[in-house]
Amino acid sequence: MFNIAIAACILLFAAAGYIAFMNSKLIADKKREAYIPPPASEYTVYMTHQFTEEDKRSMSPIGVMEFRDPQGGMMKVYLCRVKNESEDLKLEQAGNVFLHHLTKARDTGTLMFYRTVEEALQGAEEKSLTDRLSAAAKKKPRTE
Repeated sequence: MFNIAIAACILLFAAAGYIAFMNSKLIADKKREAYIPPPASEYTVYMTHQFTEEDKRSMSPIGVMEFRDPQGGMMKVYLCRVKNESEDLKLEQAGNVFLHHLTKARDTGTLMFYRTVEEALQGAEEKSLTDRLSAAAKKKPRTE
């Protein structure tokens, strides 16, 4: 009699384990189906003296640099995610354009600062690009 009770308990525990396994598999499948990747964004490099409220409605800056222009004023360059449908650049293309401006200003000694807008970053690609831009801004200027 005792052996039958032990066998029944083992059978119940095995059935409960199987049900728990199938339930977790079902939940994982539902989460995977519910995941919606963020839409592909377009980017631009925007040069201005002042970023206005109207600019904020159409663009979200993820990187900002400031440099002295030849006339003696200050110019800001923004790496921005474009919020509306447009025919702008992909992230890597915009990053290369921004990096060109950054290294040119750094090498000529006119770079004032570069900073990443951490709260605006979306995704690992943007984080990786802004990390590379930060590293480039901190490098010593090349002298030719």
